[in-house]
Amino acid sequence: MRRWVGLAVGLGLVALGAWRVQGALQARRQAAAPQAPRFAVVQVGQASVGSVVQEAAYSGDVQATSTVEVVARIPGVVAEVLVGDGDRVQAGQMLVRLDPRELRYDLQRAAAARDAQAVQVRQAEANLRTLRVQVEQARAALQVQQARLHQLLAGSPPEQVRQAEEQVRQAQASLEFAQAQLRRAEELFRQGFVAQQAVDAARTEVAVQEARLRAAEQQLALLRRGPSAEEVEVARGQVRQAEVALRQAQAQASQAEVALEHARRLLAQAEVNFRQVHTSLAESLVRAPVAGVVAARAVDPGDTVSPSTRLVQVVRTDPAVVAFPVPERELGALQRGSAVEVTADAVPGRVFTGRVAGTNPLLSPETRTAEVKVEVPNPEGLLRPGMTARVRAVLARRDGVVTVPVEAVLRRSGRAVVFVVEGDVAREREVTTGLSDGRRVEVRTGIGAGERVVVAGQETLRDGVTVRTPEGLRVGPSRQRRQP
Repeated sequence: MRRWVGLAVGLGLVALGAWRVQGALQARRQAAAPQAPRFAVVQVGQASVGSVVQEAAYSGDVQATSTVEVVARIPGVVAEVLVGDGDRVQAGQMLVRLDPRELRYDLQRAAAARDAQAVQVRQAEANLRTLRVQVEQARAALQVQQARLHQLLAGSPPEQVRQAEEQVRQAQASLEFAQAQLRRAEELFRQGFVAQQAVDAARTEVAVQEARLRAAEQQLALLRRGPSAEEVEVARGQVRQAEVALRQAQAQASQAEVALEHARRLLAQAEVNFRQVHTSLAESLVRAPVAGVVAARAVDPGDTVSPSTRLVQVVRTDPAVVAFPVPERELGALQRGSAVEVTADAVPGRVFTGRVAGTNPLLSPETRTAEVKVEVPNPEGLLRPGMTARVRAVLARRDGVVTVPVEAVLRRSGRAVVFVVEGDVAREREVTTGLSDGRRVEVRTGIGAGERVVVAGQETLRDGVTVRTPEGLRVGPSRQRRQP
């Protein structure tokens, strides 16, 4: 029993000695270890006033504005093809020439037929003018006959009767005067004072005055008694003849009008035929409807073509179109007319400016993107269909705002915080952020321009900790400074 007690005491003494040795070694190691620093080493940036431009980059394909199939409009034989694949052409430039010889013959025949028909029209117009004059003459003759008949049926007017009575009285007076002169001449002849010739002249004068008196009396009698039935019938017959003559003249004029209209229709048809042949001759010279690049040449000289035969394919590349997918959240920033920058590996060193031309209203259900098309001026034809292009667009822009480096903003418990250096102490501040361009971020609340912020070393930083730069110097007091 004593032996076991002695053994236990010995083991206890050994353990105590070992513990003391270990404690001494531990104290020695702690004394040799360096003391932990009482500050944090950080890098510092500055909040400043400036602009933040949020951009996005996309990749797309260059497309032609349009593809035009140039076809023959008339049948014929290809005489000459003036362009080849890859040639740039201007609007109106000649591409293909068809053999025009047969069309030229047709044009000469059409011109001759048109000119001959024009002569027929002029002759018909002259004939119609003549017949219309005859119609007016016949109408005037009818009016004269109608007036005569009307006068005959109406009887002599009182004024005309009075004039006839006055003429009878004048004739009676003239006869009495002539008879007196005859008696005086006969008396003078018996006395030998005048010759027989004077008597004969006086007798002749009496005879003349007697005839005048009888004529005046007959005219007065006619006026007083009115027209006879025979005279009325004759006058009516003359009216009927004048009416027939007028109808005949009008019928001839109507026929001439019909003939003129027919001649004019034939002239119009001849003119249409001439224009058609002239157009066909012009269409034998096939021209480019738009400016672009020849993508395919489909015919060779000697080929026979018919209307709608494909001759040349022209792609319009000015402006070029760049199509690219855009996520739905960014579509609102790419409105029609928005400016973008376009580059292509195939055209190194060139930056093209384009504008949004339109957005496909349908989104892809798999990618949730919509196709946006940009038109890019391409007068030199450097952008060709099928090239890969990159598009850089401004989605948003904020000017005159406070910004800090993006590294300064931390996310803690769902909050955006920034460590601001006040003197040589870091202070945690909650901030409200806005746009970011990948290098700097807009800070709407929480920080003022000129304040210094921690941009590196703040991941484990706590509020109120003293900070120093990597060079071991204190940060020092904050100096307010505004960056224009």
